Amino acid sequence: MIARLRAGLERLGQGPWLALVATAALFALSRAYQGVRHDARLYVGDALAKLDPAGVGRDLMFVHDGQFGFSLYTPLLGRLVGALGLANASLITVAATLLLWFAGLVLLTRALTAGRSPAVRWAVLVFVIALPPFYGPLNVISFGEPFAVPRGLAEAAGLAGMAAYLSGRRITALALFAVGMLFHPIMGLCGLAAVYLALCLEDRRWLIPGLAGGVAVLAAAALGLPVAGRLLTVMDPTWRHLVEARSPILFPALWPLQTWTRLAVHAATLAIGASLLQGRARTLALGALAAGLIGVVAVAVLGDKLSLLLILQVQPWRMLEPVALLAAACMALCVIDLPRRGPAGLLALAALVIGWLFMNRGVTGITAAGAALALAWLDVRVAWSAPGRVRMAALVVLGLTVLVYAILQGAALAAALAAMPPAWPFSLGLVWNSGLPGLLAALVVGVWVARGWARPRPPVLLGLAVVLVGLAVGLWDDRPAYVRFRDQGGDPALRSIIASRPGEVLWLAGDMEPWVLAGRPSWASKMQGAGVVFSRDLAVSLQARVERLAKAGLVGGDWAEPLTVDDSRPPFPTAQRLGRFCASDDAPAWIVAPITDPAPLDPALHAKTWAPPTPYVLELVGHDGGGWLTASRYAVIPCGGAGRGS
Repeated sequence: MIARLRAGLERLGQGPWLALVATAALFALSRAYQGVRHDARLYVGDALAKLDPAGVGRDLMFVHDGQFGFSLYTPLLGRLVGALGLANASLITVAATLLLWFAGLVLLTRALTAGRSPAVRWAVLVFVIALPPFYGPLNVISFGEPFAVPRGLAEAAGLAGMAAYLSGRRITALALFAVGMLFHPIMGLCGLAAVYLALCLEDRRWLIPGLAGGVAVLAAAALGLPVAGRLLTVMDPTWRHLVEARSPILFPALWPLQTWTRLAVHAATLAIGASLLQGRARTLALGALAAGLIGVVAVAVLGDKLSLLLILQVQPWRMLEPVALLAAACMALCVIDLPRRGPAGLLALAALVIGWLFMNRGVTGITAAGAALALAWLDVRVAWSAPGRVRMAALVVLGLTVLVYAILQGAALAAALAAMPPAWPFSLGLVWNSGLPGLLAALVVGVWVARGWARPRPPVLLGLAVVLVGLAVGLWDDRPAYVRFRDQGGDPALRSIIASRPGEVLWLAGDMEPWVLAGRPSWASKMQGAGVVFSRDLAVSLQARVERLAKAGLVGGDWAEPLTVDDSRPPFPTAQRLGRFCASDDAPAWIVAPITDPAPLDPALHAKTWAPPTPYVLELVGHDGGGWLTASRYAVIPCGGAGRGS
């Protein structure tokens, strides 16, 4: 019996399944689920609005909607929410999206590394999972996000489409890109652009349909056809000013240095990686790099400089998504292949490692990216008088770089974990985003494959898979207790309190609570401004409300500039602050404010107290109030509508 089990384990270990299970578990750990957050709030909100058009559907964001009508996603999500409830629908959607994304990544990795050893294939897969997935400005968007958003589905189709192209199935690739565009037209274009430019590099005749398509779009724009007409429409200065404040990611002139550093590191890695690839894989890498750079130039010139509306709305800088993903894949190839090319190759690798680990620190990443490109170009062109010493120096630099990074990030992680509030004592997402688990995974796999060590024995692979699966099962659901409560849907106690007065709700510490817990439209929130580039009416209306809130002393500057101003601790409303504000005809029916002071509430507020079953927590960073905001009770204050004292 034991011999039979050993033989079975040996067969299992020689196949791909244990490694596949282990990498899938690692992927799950790298994408912890934290509930309905980030842009998922927008799509879930639109789904709720479709289910409740007379309630949530009256929210400013959905009355002036200019973006959700281009996707099949929220109608499908709305059906799922209606059938399963918000919490279950969100969790199932995210799990299914990540599963499809991982499957697409496996297909792309196999096609990208065709002709190489299985060890290289697994290394590429691990590097894409382990390395930072962010692209573009301000760490707002990343690939393979664990959110209920359509980007993940479009990316999954794009991964499979690029894999199909590499396998010579062009029609299948185009069909997959089309499927992705049904869910997210902008993100669906990313893989298509990379493959199209790769086809042009293969055969210049592919430029003809591209030019013909460009002429057709210009003609449609000149005729003022729907959507296409926006290509020749200039965003007016008032609208642009509001969009710049709320969405600086759309304007390259407003991007911080960190954005350009990341772009330089990704571009350098992809360029060097292309030199290590062959055939269609190399062409795809170059096509993706060209598409990303063209996208940035297009938005800088046509969007930022000329303010052309369609360019700002299409956001061609998102073509950087395939650049970031393929750069992570190519980093694995660099770790494996560059040391074999001599001292210059090892020095180039050291420069790339510095760039990846310190791309968020000033000009370090840009300098390292330039040095890596120069060293990779020198490669065999320079004869070193003491190659052994150069190699040793490069290895020392590599070791010190990893050590310094680990010390800095380890200290920051320890401080962050120590500061977490009792209401959310541990977060897998916080641990993974420190960069340390990803560094460990990439370091172990990279060194193992680069050194040419033998495949781990089946018992080792089995043990690794069991440990990773156990961690993933136990830790993947990373929602704090409050989010678990909120995502369950309406709260009967809160709805009973506000039942006497219909109308909008202003929630001063939270985001989608009016929609989910109260079943009401939100009077104003930072989140509502995410789509201002698609609707001038939304931008103007929301800004007017935020200005009134600021004048009343109810919110800070983060409500006008949510991406660039630190979250502020909301001041508690006073009767004096609310007097004129609530007297206006369109004031919110209710204001819900966190109670952080043990003193009794002012009777003049006529407030009632509502307590969620678990405290709300929000991390506050920066000089405006570092630490955590924890709210165990809320004041529910009558404002507009019927008389204040009712």
